[in-house]
Amino acid sequence: MVIKEVTKFLEQKFPLYLQEDFDNCGVQCGDVRQEITGAMVCFEMSEQVIDEAIEKGCNLVISHHPLILKRGITKILPTDRVGAMICKALAHNMVLYSMHTNIDSGEGGGNDVFAEKLKLQNVKVLEPHKGLYRKLVVFVPADHAEQLKNALFEIGCGVQGNYDHCGYSLKGQGQFRPLDGANPFIGKENQVEQVEEERIEMIYPTGLQRAVVQTLYKNHPYEEPAFDLLPLENESRTIGLGRLGELPEAMPVSEFLEYLKDKLGFTHCRYAGDTTKMIRKVAVCGGGGSGFIDLAIASGADAYVSGDFKYHDFFKSHSGTLLVDIGHYEGEFFIKNIIFDLLKEKFATFATFSSTLEKLEVKYF
Repeated sequence: MVIKEVTKFLEQKFPLYLQEDFDNCGVQCGDVRQEITGAMVCFEMSEQVIDEAIEKGCNLVISHHPLILKRGITKILPTDRVGAMICKALAHNMVLYSMHTNIDSGEGGGNDVFAEKLKLQNVKVLEPHKGLYRKLVVFVPADHAEQLKNALFEIGCGVQGNYDHCGYSLKGQGQFRPLDGANPFIGKENQVEQVEEERIEMIYPTGLQRAVVQTLYKNHPYEEPAFDLLPLENESRTIGLGRLGELPEAMPVSEFLEYLKDKLGFTHCRYAGDTTKMIRKVAVCGGGGSGFIDLAIASGADAYVSGDFKYHDFFKSHSGTLLVDIGHYEGEFFIKNIIFDLLKEKFATFATFSSTLEKLEVKYF
């Protein structure tokens, strides 16, 4: 089995088009065409993790945080932290691969597990993805409609939540006149032709647009198929950053903070807000979620739990929402377990390991 087969499986579960604009999910370096010898899963790339992978005979290392963001790097030097990892990985024919905001946003990903750990009920997405889908409208001869629809479904069109093969069809009459030099599938040059056609509509993820157009031309009988690609304003109800839900029962702030420690396994946190209130409705966002404080407040959350809050962010707690900063690592360290479990369940032809060497670099005194 080659590494590409493994990354393809992961990208089917958490597609790369779900990542945020600033992000750089997927292959960081290495040749995915080589045969896989083993996979090492980690939260953060480090030389220690790469050494651990080498010791275990793994040539694929999968991290949550990417090694290289979109702003990129200008030099690869063994004296630089990132450069040293890339040099060592390539020297040992390794592939470094990352699943960051695509797994944060996706169904069953980091934020869903965050909400599950707190046993939140009636969970919704805090910041739904916008512009995730577009609509294809295409006109095809009626007797070729099923072939075209099946080809489009095969590449991922027509998926809505827990449903696939979703589409709409309407039969009607199309017409055209082939001009000199045309090579019509139906009709003759310079004669108006009327054909029973089917209008097909289906949505598709924006990131699939190139594949959609290629598939359409490949499977449509006309020399010049007529189609529209329409942007949609629909928000996803299941994909996006952060989650909002309700605790099984309301609890005072002091009990809620202990509850967080117990469910997430951290020892320290920072918080601000009214400590006399009861907490029931809770918003969460793994990693650095300071940018969603206003959204959590607007949602009516009694508490918002995330990481990387700045000093002045805490003043927003005067709105009535308790703000709890548990740390960046503490809110998403469990994501590597999601990746590990996916690989263990799917693949039995190679060994999968979870790094035992990495730890939180930040110390508390």
